[in-house]
Amino acid sequence: MNLREWALPVYTIMIQMSVGMLLVLWILRSFESGVKNSALVDRIIRDPLLVIITTIVIGLVGAHFHLSRPFLSFLAVRNFATSWLSREIVFTIIYSLLTACLWGLQWFQIGSFRLRTAVGWLAILFGFVTIYCMGHIYLLPTQAAWNVPTTIPAFFGSMLLLGVMAQATVLIMDLRFTQVRQDESMAEWSLIITRAVKRLAVAALGALLVVVLINALHLYSMFSGPDLAQMSYELLMELYKPLLVARFVMLAGVGYLIIPVARMPVTGKTVGELFTLAYLACLLAIVAEALGRFLFYASHIRIGL
Repeated sequence: MNLREWALPVYTIMIQMSVGMLLVLWILRSFESGVKNSALVDRIIRDPLLVIITTIVIGLVGAHFHLSRPFLSFLAVRNFATSWLSREIVFTIIYSLLTACLWGLQWFQIGSFRLRTAVGWLAILFGFVTIYCMGHIYLLPTQAAWNVPTTIPAFFGSMLLLGVMAQATVLIMDLRFTQVRQDESMAEWSLIITRAVKRLAVAALGALLVVVLINALHLYSMFSGPDLAQMSYELLMELYKPLLVARFVMLAGVGYLIIPVARMPVTGKTVGELFTLAYLACLLAIVAEALGRFLFYASHIRIGL
């Protein structure tokens, strides 16, 4: 894959990660937003929302590098009624604008708590639709390795795993910065993030199992599929086997978050002290998904001219 071809995985991975992060953040917000904590929770999620916006921007910039004529990208929306690519572009724009609006509402505390909640869930909904359209683009009859029931679930699995890992890292980093500031609400702030990270460690284990299962089913669908799918399977098992093995090994790096969090009662460490391990786990997850996306495109078999 050349630089232009790598731009597409950057877009898909960044957008999926941003949707996953927003989903995770809004679920955690629902857990913690009692009458007592709502104002503090709204303060806590401002910086993570900014990280999500940055992730979306990186994805959108990456998408434009994939185009031959980036300044004419807006013309792609003309085929919304018939093209999944056009639908993906339209829903990506709507999702991005809603998320930016949500950040503005949170940062400047505009509107009621319920309004911000509704905008957040609406943004997540359009994020889900974006990922569905993103996956549907690859359901091509001419590509048996892609035209399988596991393609779209694989994109949602990536969304979940990357969202959980990235959000855990961002929250831990935010806690460390808050400790440096010696905020007056530090004790409650730390307690909320500690509970959140413990929940995310459990979610990371679940997301990891889901991703491994979907990938195993995807490989089996190629192995048991038509001749063209079997050719893709052989390509992965022969030429790209080292990268396939590396992908699953790096996925195991999620344990750098799960195990230290589970051992906190024994080691006596605080969540803030786990930043390095959480960052490493998140980095390995991103690299693993980048490898997975590369292998997905590498399984493409050219037919005809």
